[in-house]
This record gives sequence, C-alpha cells and structure tokens, in this order.
Amino acid sequence: MWSTLSARIRWLVLWATLPAVLLVVYQARAHRTDAIAAAEERALQTLQSVAATQQRLIQNTRQFLQQLAAMPQVHDPSVPQCGRYLAEVLSLNATYVNIGVPRADGELLCNARPLKAPVNVANRPYFQQTISGRDFAVGSFQVDRAAQVASVNFAYPVIPPGTQEVVAAAVAVVSLEWWSRRLTDLGLPDGAVARVSDPEGRVLARYPPDASELGAPFADAEFRALVLQTPQGQRQRYRPDGAPELVVFQPLIEAGGKPVATMSLAVPLDDLYAAANSRMWTEMAFLLGGLVLSFAVAQVGVRRGVMRPLRRLMHATDELAEGRYVSRVPATGLQELTELGRRFDRMALTRQKAEAELRQSEENLAITLLSIGDGVIATDAQGRITRMNVVAERLTGWPLAQAMGQPLPEVFRIINTGTREPQVDPVQLVMDRGQVVALSNHTTLQARHGAEYHIADSAAPIRNSQGQIVGVVLVFSDVSESYRVRRKLEDNEARFRTLTALSSDWYWEQDAQFRLTHVEGRADDRLVQEAALHMGKTRWELAAPGMSDALWEEHRALLERHQEFRDFEFERRDQQGCSYWVSISGTPVFDDDGVFCGYRGVGKDISARKRDENELRIAAIAFESQEGMIVTDADTLILRTNHAFSRITGYGADEVVGRRTSLLASGHHDKAFFDAMWASLASTGEWKGELWNRCRSGEVNLHFMAITAVTDQHGVLTHYVATLNDITQSAAAAREIEHLAFYDPLTHLPNRRLMMDRLQQAFATSARAGLQGALLCLDLDHFKTLNDTLGHDMGDVLLQQVAQRLTACVREGDTVARLGGDEFLVLLEDLGALATDAAEQAQMVGEKILAALNQPYQLASHHVHSTTSVGAVLFSGQAQTVEDVVKHADLAMYAAKTAGRNGIRFFDPRMQAAVTARAALENDLRTALEQGQFTLHYQVQVGCGKHVVGAEVLIRWNHPARGMVPPFEFIPLAEETGLILPIGLWVLQTACSQLRRWQDHPATADLQLAVNVSARQFRQADFMEQVVAVLRQTGARPDRLKLELTESLALDNVDDTIAKMNALRALGLRFSMDDFGTGQSSLSYLTRLPLDQLKIDQSFVRNIGIQHTDALIVQTIIGMAQSLGIDVIAEGVETEAQRAFLERHGCTLWQGYLFSRPVPIEVLEHRLHSGLGWQVST
Repeated sequence: MWSTLSARIRWLVLWATLPAVLLVVYQARAHRTDAIAAAEERALQTLQSVAATQQRLIQNTRQFLQQLAAMPQVHDPSVPQCGRYLAEVLSLNATYVNIGVPRADGELLCNARPLKAPVNVANRPYFQQTISGRDFAVGSFQVDRAAQVASVNFAYPVIPPGTQEVVAAAVAVVSLEWWSRRLTDLGLPDGAVARVSDPEGRVLARYPPDASELGAPFADAEFRALVLQTPQGQRQRYRPDGAPELVVFQPLIEAGGKPVATMSLAVPLDDLYAAANSRMWTEMAFLLGGLVLSFAVAQVGVRRGVMRPLRRLMHATDELAEGRYVSRVPATGLQELTELGRRFDRMALTRQKAEAELRQSEENLAITLLSIGDGVIATDAQGRITRMNVVAERLTGWPLAQAMGQPLPEVFRIINTGTREPQVDPVQLVMDRGQVVALSNHTTLQARHGAEYHIADSAAPIRNSQGQIVGVVLVFSDVSESYRVRRKLEDNEARFRTLTALSSDWYWEQDAQFRLTHVEGRADDRLVQEAALHMGKTRWELAAPGMSDALWEEHRALLERHQEFRDFEFERRDQQGCSYWVSISGTPVFDDDGVFCGYRGVGKDISARKRDENELRIAAIAFESQEGMIVTDADTLILRTNHAFSRITGYGADEVVGRRTSLLASGHHDKAFFDAMWASLASTGEWKGELWNRCRSGEVNLHFMAITAVTDQHGVLTHYVATLNDITQSAAAAREIEHLAFYDPLTHLPNRRLMMDRLQQAFATSARAGLQGALLCLDLDHFKTLNDTLGHDMGDVLLQQVAQRLTACVREGDTVARLGGDEFLVLLEDLGALATDAAEQAQMVGEKILAALNQPYQLASHHVHSTTSVGAVLFSGQAQTVEDVVKHADLAMYAAKTAGRNGIRFFDPRMQAAVTARAALENDLRTALEQGQFTLHYQVQVGCGKHVVGAEVLIRWNHPARGMVPPFEFIPLAEETGLILPIGLWVLQTACSQLRRWQDHPATADLQLAVNVSARQFRQADFMEQVVAVLRQTGARPDRLKLELTESLALDNVDDTIAKMNALRALGLRFSMDDFGTGQSSLSYLTRLPLDQLKIDQSFVRNIGIQHTDALIVQTIIGMAQSLGIDVIAEGVETEAQRAFLERHGCTLWQGYLFSRPVPIEVLEHRLHSGLGWQVST
C-alpha cells in the first residue's frame, strides 16, 4: 500500500483533509454543548426567579407575622375579638388562605376562618420550634386543619410587652395553589415540565398542569431518587422512553437546615441534538465533494510531472550499475527533478574517476607488499582477510587464494607461549581501541602445517578519507631465535637469584673506590630500603653506628687489602631508629689484567637469630627464677627442676628426677578434676589452676600451677613444662577478704552486695523457668529504744539472735541478708508459676518469721520482747529491676509500720504512685521559695462592734503547673524535709515587713499580725536570734507581732519552751496557743506558759448549735481562759448564731468566713481603707 510514490501522495491528500473532518465533528459537538449550556442557563434563571420570589414570600411573611404578634388584639387568643381581628386582616391580604393564633399549649381558639371542630397544633414541628426557639419558624407541606387545604405554615412567637413569656404563636398559611400560579407565570421552553415536590418526593405543583401527578410521588423512580438525594444541581439523563432531557433542581423552602420544598425543571434535548446533528452532516457532505475533486487533480499532476522523469532517472541508474553509463539524464519541467538529474551526472563521473585511481593504488600496494620482509595481512572492518604478502603465506601456511575472505583467527592462529591459551584477535583490539596495538612478547603463531613461530607483531587501523576505520593491517615477524636466546638468559639469571635468595637476604656490589653501586633483595627488607637512599656513598660513609672502633678498623683493613671476608656481623639502625643485626660476606673482583674492580657479596638479616640467642640466655636465667619449675617427658617423668621447686616442695632435684609427678598428689582432687586438666592440655596445649600438693614434710599446700605441653616440629608431644607458686597464705587472705566483702561481720549473713548479686541471679532464673519469687523486707520495731536503754552491745546480741531465728525459718536454698542496722532481707525462690500460690507461700513464711521473732529474747540478764514489721513483694524476673523490687519491698515494710507494726504487708502499686507524687511535690517545693511562688493571705480577726483588731497570716503556694496547692498538702512535707525552716523565716520576714508598712498609717498602725510557728522552727537553737534579727531588719513593733504555737509544741520540753517564750515576751511579742482543745494539754503546764491568748479550734465552733458537747467544751475553754486572765479567740466562725453564742458566753474575738475569707494584702488593705463593713478598732 505504501510501496509506490503515487500511493503515498494519495494518502498524503487523505491525511491533509483529516483535520478538516475532525474540525467539522468538533464544531458540531461544540454547537450541541453550547445549546445544552444555554438551556441549563435558562433553566437555572427560571429556578432562581422562583426561589427569589419564594424568599420574598418568606421575608414578607416574617415581617407580617412579627407585626401581627405585636398587636394587642392577639395577646389573648381566648377572647372573641381576636378571631374577628384576624378575619379582617385575612380579607386584606390575598397571599394567605388562613391566619391563626394558637396558644402556647397548641389550642387554636383564635382563627381567621370559622372552626368546625377543635384544633390543637401542639404536635406540629413548626409550632414547637417557634415556641421553644422564640423565633420565626417555617413548617413542612401539610394539610391545614383549619383551612382544609394543602399548605405551608409560617409561625412567629407572641410575647406581650413587659413580659418574657411566649403566650401564643401567630401563624400564616400559604396554599399550594400559590406555587401553581407561580409556575403558570413562568416562560418555559417547549416540552419543559416544572414541578414542586415535598421531602418525600410527592408532587405539590406542576406546570403544565396534570391533576394525575398532584399529591402523588414521582412516577419516574430515577427522577425521584435524583431530586431526593441531591438537594441542588443539574444533570443530563435519558427518560424511561429513551429521550434525552436536562434536569435542574433547587430547594425553595428550608426549615431546620433541611429542604421543605424542592423545585425541579425538566427540559427535553431532542430538538437540540437533532439541530446539531443536521448541521454536522451538511458540512460533512461539502467536505466529501471537495476531497473527491482533490484526488482527481492530484492523480493527473503526479503522473505527468513526477513519475515520467523518475522512470528516466531509474534507467540511467541501472546503466551506471552495469558500468556502461553513456547517456545523460534529460531536463524536465520540474526544477527539483532537473537539479537531481544534474547531480546524478556529476556523481557518475566522479565514481568512474575514483575507480580508475583505486585500480592504480592496488597495483602499487601489491608491489610494496612483495618487497617487505615481514609478514603483512590486511582485513576489512569485519576481520575478513583481503590481502597477504608472500612472507605471511609462508609463516601461516595459507596460500592467498585460500585465505581471501577467511576470518583472521582462522588463518592467523596465535596463542600465549606460556599458558597455551588463545590470544585476543588483533582486529577486534584495533576496532575496540581505534589505535595501533602490539601483542605481548610471549606470542606463538601456529602455522597451518603444524609449525610454530615466536613472533612480534602489531596491528594498525586503516581509515578512509573521512577518518572512519574500514580495515586493519597486521605486520608480524619471526623472532623465534632471539626469543630462545632471551629465555636462556632469563633462566640463568633466575638460577642466580634463587641461589642468592637461598643463601642470603640480599646481593650487593661496590666499585674500586668502595662506593655502593648495586643492591638486590626483597623490597620489604630494611637494609635494601636503606641502601637505596645511600647508593653511591663509600663504605667509610656507611659505617654502622653500633659497630665498635676496633671491629670497624679490623673490617677496613680487610677491605683495603682486597681480602675475602665471611659472616661479618654488626648492628645497625633503620630509618625509624629501630635496631637490627646484619651478617655480610664479600669477595674481591679483578679484571683480566688483575686490576681490583671492587667487591661483590651477599648479606643476611640475623636479627631473629640474635633474638633467639638472647631469649635462650634469658630462659636459662628465668629457669632459676622465684617460681618453681618442672620439666617432664611426655609420660610425666620428671627430667629437671629448679631451686625454687625445692624451696617450695622440700624435694631436692636428685629426689624427684626420674619419678612421676604423682608423688606430689594430695588426694584433695577427684578423677574428674584431673580428666578436665589433661583434656585442656590435649586441646589447647596449656592449663592454669590451683592444685593442692603434698610437700616432702607431709604438709598439703595450695599451689597455683601453669602447665604447657611442648611439641616438636611435627606436632608430636615431647615434654611438659610447669611453673608453680605457693599461694596457701594469699588464698586464705583472699577468702577472708571475700567474707568481709560479701558477709555481715556481726551476723555472718550475706550483706547488701551479695544479696543484690543473688537477687539478680534469682531474676534470671525466674524469668527463664517462668517461676515466681518473693522478697521480704524486715525491720525491727522500736530497735532504737532498745539500743538507747540497754546499750549497743545488747542491740548487737539481739541482731545475732534475730539472724539465727531468720535462718531457721527459711529453706536451705533461700537467702537471708542483713542490709544494715536492724533491717533484713529474705529472698524466697521457686514459689510456683502462679502469683496467687507464690503470695500464699510468702504469706506463710512471713507469718512464720513474725511468730519466731515475737518470742522472748534473753540478752544477758535481760528478758526482752521485740516485734517486726515485714514488707513483701513478688517478682517474676520480667519487666522488673532489682532496685525496683527492693524499693517496693521497703515501701511495703513502711506500710506495715504505718498500719500498726508487728505485721506483714504486700506491695501495692498505689504505694509507688504516692511516693512518686510525694517526691515530685518535694522537688517542686524546694524551688518554690527561690522562684517566688509563695504568697501570704490574711484573714481578719474581729472584736466587739465588728472592729478589726488584726489578722492571721496564712501561706499560699501558687505553683505554675499545679495551680494553688492546699497548705495541708505541702506544710507536713515541709516539716518532714526541713524546708519549713526557710519557709517559716520568709513568712516571719514578710509579715514583719507588712507591720512596718502599716505603722506609717494611723488607720493600721495598731493592727496585730498572728504568725504560725512550727515546732521544728521554734526548736532551733537560734530561733530567738532570728526573730530579733527580723524585727531589727524590718523595724516592726514587737508588740504588734503575735506568734501562734500548737499544744504539742508547747508541752514538748516545757522548760525550754517557757524560757524562749519569756525571752521573746520581754521584747514585747505576744503568744497564742493555736487549735486549743484538740491536744492533751496539762492544766499545770498551761498555767506556767506565758500565753496571751487561747484560740478555740474551729472543729468545736463549727458544731455550736449542732452538738451539745462541743458547745459545753467551748464554754469550758472560755471560762478557763477567763480564770487564767488569758484572752480567748474563736476561729472558724461562719454564722451569726455562732458569733452570738460566743459573745454571749464571753468570747469577744472572732475569726472566720462570717467576716472574711483569707485574702491577698491588696484586697485586705482596700477593704480596711474603704470602710466596706469594717471599722478599725483603736
């Protein structure tokens, strides 16, 4: 089909018209798309017009109902005037078919149209929405029960002025006929159908009218699903009858975010498709006619203007190919074909001339090849032979006639002389590299008749005028004779080098002036490397630094007398300064006339021999070292011993030589021990270890021995060499050190280090075997008291007896350890696979221990009892650490102490959580003071007439992450950790600074501040000095500062307390006993304490009027204070009844929420100076 030029021209015409065809099709589709888009636009405009009308209806209805709800006539729907008023309004507004005002309970009593029966709309969603939401609401399509028509209802709440109550709802009803009239007014395309549907797909209105569809679901199920599933959009589809149509739909009314009514418009597309197709086929018909005409014209033009001239040119080409080109290509009317003819003529003449020159060149080449003495072979680019000269024919054994056209490897067969492997094709090498290549010197040519020649050859590329490789020329010559001579020389030199290498490390030469001229040897030899740097230097310049003057003079005399020398040894140093030994031998060289020419010789590095000699000397000395040594034969017959052996064992050499080593056997080791020793010697050739040997005196001592098996060069055992040291005393010392390191010296139980090691091993065993274990932590109750009363000696005796009882309570494989003081650990292993079984066994052992340790102890003349607290924890060796288990056991033990002592408690993870939380709180507490997280709040103290007489200072901790931390959480922790000391000092300093600022204002100058002092703070030896320093530093008046102490603090070491209080009171300070009534105060002590005030605890005040006993306690405290002449203040006053009771019974100072909560200083000062309910007492 494409083989002729005319056929290709016809196809070219077809391809040229193809874009026009595609353009016609594309334009037709574009026209149809534009028509559909225009139909979509018109449909959308129609829907948007209806939607806009609907929105106006909703907006107008909202405004209408809002105004109606504001009218007084509808505020009471139950009166008859309401219905008449609505009837008048309805008569003036044709948009609505009914207007009503149902009450809030849904009863419709006020309606524009007469009601035939009672109507309640309480279940209508639109009514519920407007009543509950207090706003405008739109209902779904429904049948209005008052108007008896299909409609959409709108509602607005009725809220009479001056109230916030919804009493009714104003409702307007729009009939579905309203939408039917709107659809009738639309200008729809021919065949288009507009519908309004409800959320269930029922048709509410249709244009053109079709009564059969109204109120019924869409007959077309696909159309119904499309409208219901997609509230808004457009889509092209095919109706059930196969006709195409465009569907556009959009919500008209929405309520609660969902469409109440949807309008859809279906526009038929049959006419649009038909018009677009008709236009396309018309344009295609015109295009087809033009195509036929173009084909006819092209066919005639090609035949006359192209094909005839081309046939004449083809005839001239055939003549040129046959070598008889004589005619010329005639000119034609086409310019291109005429120029092609002229160029063909020039090409034909050029080719004829080149062929003539080629024939001449080939004749010259043949003459040259005949005159060359080397073999020459030429090939083409594919490696086929094109020429050979006579020499090449002789060496290859191939006549030229037979070799022509053969691949080169077939004729020119070459191999490697040494390996006899074929060599690479020279033509291939030249073609790959593009340059001259030469073959190796070990190339053998195998002739066709079986002869072999050693050849030297090279191959070069043959290039044409453009530089392209068109062939390869190979030149080679027979070098068999010279190859044999060279090989013989190489063999002789190799023999010489072998002899030199076997007898020495290097060969050297010197000239008549003793200059070094030549050195040969291993490249890694140190002297060879050094000699290369000193080539040309005389022997005198190369004197060895380690050679003595006498030795050098002796050697120099030999050289100057031209005498032979052998094994001349001396020491040298290499370039790195390392020493090595050299032995050289040399012989003088003379020419044929007997004239001295220099020296030749060999040398050897004898450093290894020198080292061996030195080591032998050292070995001889070492054999007589402080270690005992024994040399035996392969059968353990003793051959030799040294003096140290005699000193250690008592045996002389003459007593043991010829006897077996078994004479030293002590009987302390069994057969298995010696089997293992001999097995180690057999496998590794050595053994090290401790042996109990019997000495000549009969005494058995512990020796450390190292035995080595000695073999000959064939690996056959010949001797044993052993060294021995007496370690009897050092081993005993080591055992004592080990006991001190791993055992408690008092009880001889394992100590903490050994216990931790055994616990680690128990973990590994437990994890591997899947068995449970337990750790018990024991602490003796009140051990410190026993130590203080009976003395530490009796305490040690008690600990020893406890250790004995504990050991008796456990199994043989269990471990009892003393950690220190009165704390012990008991490790129980292999308690079973189940945690419940392990817990039961641990509980039994714990109870057994408690029973044993509760028995009386006899400590010298003292008969005492002691109890123990036990903490227990289980472990399985998985996801646990030794440290965690010990810590958990310790926590459980403290839990047992907290629970009342003399008991056992198992670890609960909540203990760890509490400890972790406590540690985190303590860590935050340590930085709170320096980071300024503490603040002071003040709670006023009020006297008669509700006059403020002072305030109590209360600390608050505002942590940046925890927020406000309650005092009951951090104050006990501060007491326990000692942080209460700096915190208490800061509170005292801050309170005194505040007193100093108040002194400058008459309204606050006489106010007192009460500061709580902790027991730990008060017990400081320099507490009084701290208070005096703070007062001096701040300038506060001492009589305005009141320190609050607890009962327990005051009664602990009463004499010291009284002394400190009197000293501070002498300065003007005042004291108050805080939380009075909750402790165990003694009246005798109370009368001695220099107190100024008692503070009734809030627990009693809170129950005034609730518990009669608490009220009696309060009266008693007040009476007692009055009898002692001490002021009394009540804290926690929260009600006026509590305050009145207190005042009635003589307590006239109060503190509590009735007056103020604790507040920051800014709030307190603001209220003090603003007169908000307080008057400062003077």
